[in-house]
Amino acid sequence: MYTGYSEEFLEKMINLKEAIKIREELIRKGEVLPATEDVVFKNLIMESREFLIIILEHFLGIDKEIIRNNMHLENTTLPVSNAKEKKKVTDIIVRVERNVVNLEMNASYYKGLINRNIDYILKGKTEANFSGENYDDSYIGIQINFDLDWQYDDRDIIKFVLMDPERGIVLSENLIIYNINLLKFREKYYNNDELSEFERAITLLTLTKREDIEKISEGVEGLMEAKEEIKKLSDNLGIIGVYDYEKHKEWEWKQKAKEYVKDDLALIDSLREENDLIMKQIEDGKKFIEEEKKSLEEGQKSLEEGQKSLEEGQKSLEEGQKSLEEGQKSLEEDKKSFEEKSKAFDEHLASTAKKLLDNGFSIEEIMNITDLSKEKLESLK
Repeated sequence: MYTGYSEEFLEKMINLKEAIKIREELIRKGEVLPATEDVVFKNLIMESREFLIIILEHFLGIDKEIIRNNMHLENTTLPVSNAKEKKKVTDIIVRVERNVVNLEMNASYYKGLINRNIDYILKGKTEANFSGENYDDSYIGIQINFDLDWQYDDRDIIKFVLMDPERGIVLSENLIIYNINLLKFREKYYNNDELSEFERAITLLTLTKREDIEKISEGVEGLMEAKEEIKKLSDNLGIIGVYDYEKHKEWEWKQKAKEYVKDDLALIDSLREENDLIMKQIEDGKKFIEEEKKSLEEGQKSLEEGQKSLEEGQKSLEEGQKSLEEGQKSLEEDKKSFEEKSKAFDEHLASTAKKLLDNGFSIEEIMNITDLSKEKLESLK
């Protein structure tokens, strides 16, 4: 069972009482741990051979039996810098004939993620290419990214290759990257769309209700194998403890990130209050002008009705026109001031959102904090 931590570190980090509480809560709700979490995903891939074969068949275009007889799964670890540091599995690599496949779960997007994943598959392909002193370029490096925080268009899966953007000339066919939109597959399931065996396999990764994973896996050996593995992982206190620990660390990191931009958020609140005040002044100015117009109309009517009060009415009319001009001028000045402050506010809000993006916040979280639209946040990447 993979946890990503040494046994000694696990004993120190796991809150057993909390893990038992989470397990009881999962049972009460009829749920399982999300397979989009790193510790669950890696165990699922490493222990559910037939499930993995379903996924590889789709991307490699190789018969399942050939994959079954030629598949070699391995994992790669980063070196630890001290005895207390955890030994972390960074990626899972599967070799099938001349294919070197790296599978990675990306539960959230952050700056540098794409380059990191490319580095992984290049490393795996390079190591496979060298045999002694000879270089064999027939190996195909394939990166499969399971994306929960989708950054692209509305396609289910996008295939990336090295190519000339001007003429579309492919530089190499031996390096391929696939990005899978996990939420799109889950949406199909809840819309009761007819799903293929492969689509059911991908959707299974996104489901947390036991009744859903029972339903979607029914009748397919590889999916039932994965279902049982997810249930087993969701009952394992060690796995639950790691899941709880990682979620807590993620929460601490986000709190620190919020602290990092707290001054910017305070300034945003201040600018919002100032803008609200300016808007009120503008509205008051509009109201004043409407009242003056009404007064002028009444004065005009009075002028027409009585020749006797002509001089007084004319004087009142001139004074009203002057007051109206002054009011319009004041309104224009207020409007100009508001536009300048609004522009400054938008620029600061965009800067703050960019900082949050760079610190790993999801689009939805930043939308909640800044009220910016998803389209605006996409343009800041």
